[in-house]
Amino acid sequence: MTTVREALVGGTRRLANLETPFLDAALLLSHTLGINKEKLIASYPDTIPLSAMHEFNNHVTKRLSGYPISYIRRKKEFFGLPFYVDERVLVPRPDTETLVEEVLKHIHAKSGTKKNLQVLDIGTGTGCIAITLKHLQPQLQLTATDISKSALAVCTLNSRHLLTEPLKLIESDLFAAISGTFDIIVSNPPYLTSREVAQMQEKHWPEPMTALEGGQDGLETIRILINEAYDHLAEEGALFLEAGIEQISAIEEIFLSRGYQEINSYPDLSGRNRVVSGYKPYVK
Repeated sequence: MTTVREALVGGTRRLANLETPFLDAALLLSHTLGINKEKLIASYPDTIPLSAMHEFNNHVTKRLSGYPISYIRRKKEFFGLPFYVDERVLVPRPDTETLVEEVLKHIHAKSGTKKNLQVLDIGTGTGCIAITLKHLQPQLQLTATDISKSALAVCTLNSRHLLTEPLKLIESDLFAAISGTFDIIVSNPPYLTSREVAQMQEKHWPEPMTALEGGQDGLETIRILINEAYDHLAEEGALFLEAGIEQISAIEEIFLSRGYQEINSYPDLSGRNRVVSGYKPYVK
């Protein structure tokens, strides 16, 4: 019989060419045994049933093929909340926490002048942005949309699990099915180039390509978003977008050309600008 420690050492050795082999092995073994990482370390001398060892080895093999750990575990933590994830949606990234943080700062700044802000999350996927905002700021009037029925099903599951009341969800291709105006519109849109996505497809990357591809220069969806969001923003409303670090300057110019004011960009944890916002001006 194999001990927990032996299994972890063996898994780490098999995953040695990955960026974080020990962490990956620990997460997969914890998932297999149904315990947290702390309990895993305390269980080093314990033996593992053959069936569990077989399952763990299968998980390691899948990880070696490039499969995200979050899909294997069917879970990804975002802002301290455990989101269900599978192949129907993108895995939430730490970069998107920067987007949420900046929106929260804006909400806090507006709280003294307006209550019950109307917020729209475009392309919600797992719902990580919308659900986190609603979880932390229950007073928000929040609507989340996605073009994908499958993604909305995942968002519904997360909404029911993580919120006391379900989100308002709309199936929509960007603003096609959206009416009314909002104080805040937020989105993590597709922003990879067609070439980048083609390279990922060659490697059989499992995430949905429609949630990644932003056209030849990665900005096709962002251009539409910035243009159409303007008409769906209340006066002095704000649009917040995540994008690639090399795209920020171009996106700031798109904001300006559409008539937004107070264009700002915000750094991620690495210190590189990752989020852009702009305001619809007040018309006297």
